[in-house]
Amino acid sequence: MNKYTTQSQATRELAAGQTHSDLHAGPGVVTLPTHEDIAKRAYAIYLKTGRPQGHCQQNWHQAEHELQTDARRSAAGFTAPDDFD
Repeated sequence: MNKYTTQSQATRELAAGQTHSDLHAGPGVVTLPTHEDIAKRAYAIYLKTGRPQGHCQQNWHQAEHELQTDARRSAAGFTAPDDFD
């Protein structure tokens, strides 16, 4: 910060200079499920429900929702009971 730089300008410059590696994945950071994670969960749902035909899109959305919910709970510090399924 030079003598012509205001405090707010210095703060913006500092924030702009930070990179992703400067930040850490602390509590509250949600990791989104990958395509492969969703596909595996959707297939598990398909098998669990008796392999019904014509429900692939529904299974996909359910899997995506479950994985995102799990990720949010994990980021918030909640853990599911062992028998949760």
